[in-house]
Amino acid sequence: MKQRALPVFLAFLLLTSCSANTSGEPTPTANAPQSKPVPVPSTPSPPPEPQELSLMATGDVLLHPQLLAEAETGDGHDFAPLLAGLEPYVQDADVALCNLETPIGTAPYSGYPMFSVPAQIVTDLAKLGYDGCTTATNHTVDKGTAGVNRTLDTLEQQDLFATGSYRTAKEAAEPPIMTVDGVKFGIIASTYSLNGMRADADWQVDTGVGAAKLIQRAKQAAKDGAEIVVAAIHDGAEYSSKPTEAQRRLGRALAESGAFDFIYMHHTHSVLPIEKHAGTWIVYGLGNSVAKHATPTILNREGISIKATFTRDPKEDWGLSELAWVPHQLSESPVRWCQVATADDCLPAADAKASLARTTQTVNAFDAFDDGLVPWEVD
Repeated sequence: MKQRALPVFLAFLLLTSCSANTSGEPTPTANAPQSKPVPVPSTPSPPPEPQELSLMATGDVLLHPQLLAEAETGDGHDFAPLLAGLEPYVQDADVALCNLETPIGTAPYSGYPMFSVPAQIVTDLAKLGYDGCTTATNHTVDKGTAGVNRTLDTLEQQDLFATGSYRTAKEAAEPPIMTVDGVKFGIIASTYSLNGMRADADWQVDTGVGAAKLIQRAKQAAKDGAEIVVAAIHDGAEYSSKPTEAQRRLGRALAESGAFDFIYMHHTHSVLPIEKHAGTWIVYGLGNSVAKHATPTILNREGISIKATFTRDPKEDWGLSELAWVPHQLSESPVRWCQVATADDCLPAADAKASLARTTQTVNAFDAFDDGLVPWEVD
């Protein structure tokens, strides 16, 4: 569009104004139109880095024949009722890890001594809110390489992190790191044994509970970017309330190394003490998460779950700032996960009270409460 000519009077005013402006630039009059500022597109700020993250760790997921029978639906299995009591705790943590004791198989399924369980257990753990599972146990190769691969395929299909067993040498060489809200967790898993069997390849399962090897793996995970490093060790004597001497030496050596931020163990199918040593928390035995053993002892019906809260300090280093625990007992039939810390109609009141007293005494055998272990309470 062409510009219209200025009236003579207005041109005179502009000329006068220009001559009075020492900068040589014309000064706009009060009635002159002002140009509007051009909006600058805003760049969205990156989300703030988390300053606190919590990890839930639970014990063995061990599906004995009674649990399979109770979960049958006619056209499959439904383990949701068995696991339902865990849900508020899983949801209360930023990341939840199980220990998947047994390989995923195909029908007909089997129990001890050579386990094979349906894939539905992984589906139901994922629905509950679990983020991953460790898979290095004494039953990992019960169904050979096919079982190892099927288990990992199933976990992958549910978008669950897994470490402890591997499908390929390349997979075994990858850093055992899961990323949560941008923070990298290194999970160092291993089992004391494969029940006398051998994996088809040395890299297939993380085996061995020697301190030197585990510490080296932890340091390598840190070099690979892990900001928090946790040990998840399958070891101990079954149906005991005390760690073995070898177990305690291992836990303390890992703590003294400074390579781990937190250490926990499973396999004993019973609760063991919690200890703070060299500034690092060690859980010697989580007990079972869900199981139904033929061996008639209350110890294999009890377990604990823990919530480890990690905090980032001003130097950007992470450390465990609080450890919380909740005890449970598995009901008789149908089997259900029942917390015993507060009043609940999942178990007879007398059973829950006795279980709470027994588990509390075991957990505190090494003065964990004096060192800061707290109850895990959820709304």
